[in-house]
Amino acid sequence: MKLPILFKTLSLLSFFLVPPFSMMASIPVIANTLNTLANTEQPKRLKLTLSGHTEPVRALNLSPSGQVLASGSDDKTIKLWNPTTGALLRTLTGHRERIKSIVITPDDQTLISTSFDNTIKFWNTQTGKEIRTIAEKTGVRAMLLTPDGQTLISGSGDQTIKFRNLKTRKIHRILKVEATALAISRDGKTLFSGGENGGKIRVWSLVTGKQLRSFTPPLPKKEDLINGSERASAPITLAVSNDGKMLLCGGYDDSFQSGGLRSTDGKSFKAWDLKTAKLVHNFSLGTSIDALIISPDSKTFITGGLGREIILRDIKTGKPVMELTGHAGGIYGLALSSDGKTLYSGSGDKSVKVWQLES
Repeated sequence: MKLPILFKTLSLLSFFLVPPFSMMASIPVIANTLNTLANTEQPKRLKLTLSGHTEPVRALNLSPSGQVLASGSDDKTIKLWNPTTGALLRTLTGHRERIKSIVITPDDQTLISTSFDNTIKFWNTQTGKEIRTIAEKTGVRAMLLTPDGQTLISGSGDQTIKFRNLKTRKIHRILKVEATALAISRDGKTLFSGGENGGKIRVWSLVTGKQLRSFTPPLPKKEDLINGSERASAPITLAVSNDGKMLLCGGYDDSFQSGGLRSTDGKSFKAWDLKTAKLVHNFSLGTSIDALIISPDSKTFITGGLGREIILRDIKTGKPVMELTGHAGGIYGLALSSDGKTLYSGSGDKSVKVWQLES
């Protein structure tokens, strides 16, 4: 090809592939500001990736002191990490089935875990040795510690919530109610439990053991019904804001189903104002919510689920303010530092990631 013809051909190609500036000025720019923010800040946000589990990470807990990060996996092990350096401290082995939940006592000395092997195990975090095991006939579906670290509260498949004194090792209270999720107020005086009964959430006094009130999600609107029997799903996770104003609920979402296959109301996220008892939010986040936490300042909530993104949202409006991407699997565990600046996430991709939310 002659040189002048080549230049002419390249000029025509550049015109169609890269429009002149005058034409570009007239082309509307459509940008997702949330994704743009996430993409530009992603390298700064992601600080560490902790690898070592051989199966999905389902449970995550940061000790009250912030010195120990614990992860529980489908590989039946629990790993203890240095949350600052990412160094693996030790691996706890002894459960026969995948790990469901983890809590650590305020003194950092004891880790308590539940598994699908229907046991609760107590471990010494300094030695990694198992201290004792409690067998449950029907397994534990939810578990938490009171803020003072003296009482273990567990919701079992036998439709009871048990209160176990950690010093005496005795059960001193039993509530006969189903619990798929539990949450407790910052002052340790109020317990929240959610179950299968239409997604109802019950509020309990931990002083008297009596039910104070309950929150029942509204029935779906007729125009939203597919088979006519949809109801709110049982809570997978509950969270209460530190200021005591908001109760958040994450659940199963099958809104993508069609042809009468849908069983839930398709609303994976719900929130109540605890002072007015009004339902503030009731919408779908596009996926089931497996992990849900609230920032220490009670202004933001963070969710993770079958989608691979971690989304931070404004607690009042529900609108996203930040998106963290990098996991290659669903997000099943979240933990937040006490100052709200560092986030930890456990995923189906078998890893734990450490994110810097604020400098």
